Amino acid sequence: MRGWLANLWDAARSLARSPRQTLLCASAIVLAVMAYSTVVSIADGMAQVLGRRFESLGDDTLVIRGQSTASGGFVPGRGDLDDMQRMPQWIARAALVQELSGAATLLEGAGTRQVAQVLAVSEDYFAIDRVAIGQGQALSGRGASVKRCVLGARIAGRLFPGQAPLGKFLRIGGQWYAVGGVLAATDEPGKFVSNDDAVFLPLAGASGLVRPGDDGGRLVVKAAPGVDMEALRTKLQALLLRKYGGRYDADDFRIEAKQALLQSARAATESQGRTVAWISLLASLVAALGVMNMMFLSADERSGEIGLRRAIGATRADIAALFLCEALLLCLASIPLGLVLGRMAAGLLQGVLRLDSAPVLSGQACALVALATTALVLVFSLAPAWQAARKDPKRVLRAE
Repeated sequence: MRGWLANLWDAARSLARSPRQTLLCASAIVLAVMAYSTVVSIADGMAQVLGRRFESLGDDTLVIRGQSTASGGFVPGRGDLDDMQRMPQWIARAALVQELSGAATLLEGAGTRQVAQVLAVSEDYFAIDRVAIGQGQALSGRGASVKRCVLGARIAGRLFPGQAPLGKFLRIGGQWYAVGGVLAATDEPGKFVSNDDAVFLPLAGASGLVRPGDDGGRLVVKAAPGVDMEALRTKLQALLLRKYGGRYDADDFRIEAKQALLQSARAATESQGRTVAWISLLASLVAALGVMNMMFLSADERSGEIGLRRAIGATRADIAALFLCEALLLCLASIPLGLVLGRMAAGLLQGVLRLDSAPVLSGQACALVALATTALVLVFSLAPAWQAARKDPKRVLRAE
């Protein structure tokens, strides 16, 4: 132990005597770790948000949609919703959702313009999707409320910054709607289907905006208590096939668990994050190669020092240990700095790119990059350390 502490002290003094080379090696390691921690923290943040949404949704919800909503494809309609509502022994709630692709530009009365997802939904949608109303009231298809809309939490802030949105008016697809409610924030990432970034209209009040064959039409059903989900899926498929006869077959629509859809999105996010993380770890390999080259150069420049150490009793193992200690000190100083800078860079990217999920850098991710980078740097330092240890002290001192 005393010998290693002495080697660490000597290594620190050697690094201090070569500030330019030390700075270049440390910078390479810092940049590699910074790149890794930036992308991993962003990906982990998105995956955690989706995970919370996945856990809160439950496993009793099915989504029915067409495989292709092109001309002639299956698009669920009001009649299909009525059929679902006539099955109380199987279905507790059912809602129809229609995405209005032609009405995506919102115009606030004062001139603020935003692009958002606009959905026409039936009354039970928010109850099925487990989204609470934060302000105002939910949608209703009766009376004057058909000309009201409900805003997601994020889009409300963007349309009416610093203002109370309730009672304000939006023009959607040439028609004016009063803001009757704002959803409680769910913090869902906006890259996926997010209630926070959507505007909701009642079906009755959006009839003039819905185009035949608009993409995104779907039925969302919540199973009655105690109903087997696979049996319900089979029941709904048989109902649709019987209703539409030879017009559609089982390949024209799909019935999926809403929880499974979010789980797929979460898995895709995690997979992308892992892919980018491995690519970023390649930067650690490049950093290790840079450290190796600089240590080869250092071994040549310090031939006199190495020869003198050998002449006064240092063994080859002592010389090799000295170079490995230098590589270890570089890692110990550079990796924490790279992690801190990477986390800061992720926060800046969140603001610049308007990412909806806060970056998260877990201890596991930090440990992975620290161990991987340190191992790579030490492995690539073995060659210059061995070259330095093999120098003949007589030749070196004679040359000096």
